[in-house]
Amino acid sequence: MRRVLILSASFGAGHNQAAYAVQETLRDKGATAEVVDYVSLLNPALRSFAKFSLIQGVQKVPSLYGLFYKSMSKIEPDSPLQRYVNHIGITRIQDYIDAFEPNAIVSTFPTPMGVVGELRRHGTVRVPNLAIVTDYTAHRQWFHDYADHYFAATQEVKRDLVSYGIDEGSVDVFGIPLRRKFSKEAVRHLHMQRSSILRQLSLSPDVPIVLLMGGGSGVLGDASEWESFIAKSGLQYIVVCGQNRKMERRFIQLKSDRVRVYGFTSEIDKLMAASDVIVTKPGGLTLTESMAMGVPMILFRPIPGQEESNADFAVRANVAVRARNVEDAQSFLQVIAQNPEMLQRMRAAANQMPVLGAAEHIAERILDLAVEPFPSSTRTLSSELQVT
Repeated sequence: MRRVLILSASFGAGHNQAAYAVQETLRDKGATAEVVDYVSLLNPALRSFAKFSLIQGVQKVPSLYGLFYKSMSKIEPDSPLQRYVNHIGITRIQDYIDAFEPNAIVSTFPTPMGVVGELRRHGTVRVPNLAIVTDYTAHRQWFHDYADHYFAATQEVKRDLVSYGIDEGSVDVFGIPLRRKFSKEAVRHLHMQRSSILRQLSLSPDVPIVLLMGGGSGVLGDASEWESFIAKSGLQYIVVCGQNRKMERRFIQLKSDRVRVYGFTSEIDKLMAASDVIVTKPGGLTLTESMAMGVPMILFRPIPGQEESNADFAVRANVAVRARNVEDAQSFLQVIAQNPEMLQRMRAAANQMPVLGAAEHIAERILDLAVEPFPSSTRTLSSELQVT
């Protein structure tokens, strides 16, 4: 039985969702697959600082986050700073590998892939170091001499990776993996059940339904920016606030026969199936799930970096429009309320996107690449690598 260790990172939900999608498929194929949040392995103080800095940067100073993103792409792979990044959490990752003894290690976030690469460099890990790129662009942080194989969403992402020096034969273009609730069969079933879902939500099929999603980190702006518009627009709304309790308390005051409000929900697939358009942040997984469901998108205020690239991809594919601010998003909603054929064209484009089946292809390739691990008793972490 093959054992696969999947390293994710809880900076947003997308990396974890991709990891769970591959885990589901690997288990279906008889493998033992375990998902580990790399962030949970970090020193608690460093973990708290990293999460706080990321959320605050995205919310308060997105331009500063964009500058950080671009500056990290310029770091040379053998620079002291890059070597330091590749050592963050290395002792705990080595301990986990020793205990689990995987036949392959897969990362859905670049930092743990780099850490495993350092262990490969020093010979303390000898199983394949694989990477799943979960955006429609590839940051240079994905490059490492001791990464063995990559799974990319598109040919454009493959070109990004090759431009960094990665061998073309080491990159498979399979798409971004989705959980089975977004499989072709599951999506078809949800579409057939849409009338029933709308009845459960007490929403009308005759008035456009807007799914406002991505409020978990406060990225949709303040509720006050939406209150008067929602009241006057005449559209129906499903608002998903995630773990953002403050936003949920504000939006809950807008509940009516046209407005449904949720905190965290595990039924986002059903809410997508019920919706005519989604207002959201352009994370790689969210884009892919929306395209799989065939729902047009308004991509709200993408932060500089991977979100801008994701938004560019979706706009070029005619499945989304970009909104720089709340006013832009609301203007487009007013337009589609009067011109429903615009949504029909975007939905048709979304239905043409080849976004299904990635998890199956990736899982098969991982098992092909897996090797027998060497005995844990022969692994010795040198003093040079003992950095937490």
